[in-house]
This record gives sequence, C-alpha cells and structure tokens, in this order.
Amino acid sequence: MGLDDKRRREKERLLALVNRRPGEDAFPGQGVVLAEGIQFYCRQFDLICPLEPDNLKPANYKLRVGDQCAVGGEIKGLSDEPDRDAVVIPPFAVAVIKTFETLNMPQFLIARWNIQVQRAYDGLLWVGGPQVDAGFVGHLACPIYNLSSREVRLRYRDPFAVIDFVKTTKYVPGVSQDYKPLPPDRILFEDYHPEKLQSGLITLATSRLDKFAEDLEGLKGSTSERIKHLEDRFLTFGALGLTLIAILFAALAVLVTNNSANALSVWNYVAICFSVLALLLAAAKRRS
Repeated sequence: MGLDDKRRREKERLLALVNRRPGEDAFPGQGVVLAEGIQFYCRQFDLICPLEPDNLKPANYKLRVGDQCAVGGEIKGLSDEPDRDAVVIPPFAVAVIKTFETLNMPQFLIARWNIQVQRAYDGLLWVGGPQVDAGFVGHLACPIYNLSSREVRLRYRDPFAVIDFVKTTKYVPGVSQDYKPLPPDRILFEDYHPEKLQSGLITLATSRLDKFAEDLEGLKGSTSERIKHLEDRFLTFGALGLTLIAILFAALAVLVTNNSANALSVWNYVAICFSVLALLLAAAKRRS
C-alpha cells in the first residue's frame, strides 16, 4: 500500500473517531480523571483506542510501543514476528516511537504524558511536548534519547510512557477555540519526518574522533620527519667527533715518537686547526 492510500484510510478512520465525540462532558467531577472516568470515556467515544485494561492505573494509563519507530534516521516496522518484535536503542542514540494507541481528545479534556519512571532509570530521556491539546486525534510520536552506556531494548506493545487526562473549563461552541485542522496535518508516522532526527551527541563525537584521527596522523608524519632530522644531525656530529678524535690520537702518536720541541710546536698548531675546522663544520651543519 502506498503512502497516499495509507493516508486516505487513516484520515477516514480518524474522522470516524472525531464524529463519536460528545459535545458536553457526561462524567461528573473536575481535575485529573481517575481510572473509572478513563474507562467511561473509552466506552463512550474511544478516548484511548484500543484500551488495555491492565495498563490502567488509578489516575493514568500506560501507553505501548506501536508498529513503527525510527532509530538513527532509519524508519523500521515492528510486529509480533520474532525478528521484528523490538526496537534497540544504542547508547547515546535517539529513537522516535509511535504509540500503539490512538487518542481521541474531546474539547473538554487535555492530556499530559511522559516516559515511564522505570524507563527513565534505564537511561531513557523523553524530549517531546508535555501536553496533548483538546481536540487532537491520532497516534503520538515520542522522541527518546538513550543517555546510558548500554543499549536499551523496547518490545512491541510493551508499556513505555504514561498519560493522564485533565478536564478543562467549560467548552462553549462558537466561543471556545477549536482544534484545527481535523484530522491533523500529520496523521502518519512518516509525516513527522523521524528519519531527520539523529543524535547530535553521536554526530559530534564521530566528527571529533575523525578530526582527532586526522590530527594524530599528521602528528605521526611530523614526528617521523623530526626524528629523521635528529638522526641525521646525530650521525653528522658523531662522524665529526670521531674524525677529530682520530686526528688528535694521530698527533699524540707522532709526539710520542718525536722528542723535538719543534715537532711539539707544529702538532699543537695542527691539532688546533683541525679542532677549529671540526667546530665550524658542526656549526654549519646545525644551521642547515
């Protein structure tokens, strides 16, 4: 089925839900709606569709993982099949998860939702808007960051978020502002463009690591050149030093075998000249 056909069928389904809404609130009381009120609204006009009674709490409801998600910019389908029954969120990655339930909000209710406390202790951070407006209809798309150092697995239709409902002041037709358009512009998971949402932390870390590797490679090349240059200088100084030592030993040998004062004077000058020459050559080599 193409996206256009899928969007048309979803639009028809959501409009049918909207047409079930009552104009006035038939459940007594004000404030946060308790479990019996949630059940009443679900029977009357499918406030939560489908409702899982086991997910009802005294004043909230646990939303489940739906049939679509996006991780690292890739949209994936989820189902009961063994190889498609879970979404795995890597460390420091972001995932967008579609709720299994559809909400059908009347004009006299708003909803507030957030990640389950249990999931927060797993390292998941919810970054969506906290309120579902009066009049909204459709699935919710929930962006979640995994801030832990290990991957987190969420199974298809497992609870992962909680939602509660609060009554508004009296809705007056023609005076109170209506939710428009109905159904909303974004009725499919793809309409939220979840593939564009990627973890800035991973992107930044990857770019920094690439830059570090590049700098390290440049430093490695520069260090090799410097070591080679030092080796050349060491060899030059070593050769000059050995030459100078050889000349001095030769001069001493001649002096030992020659007792004349003239010979001593001559070899003194020779040794001095060669020493000065060696020093000049070493200095010239160092400047180069």
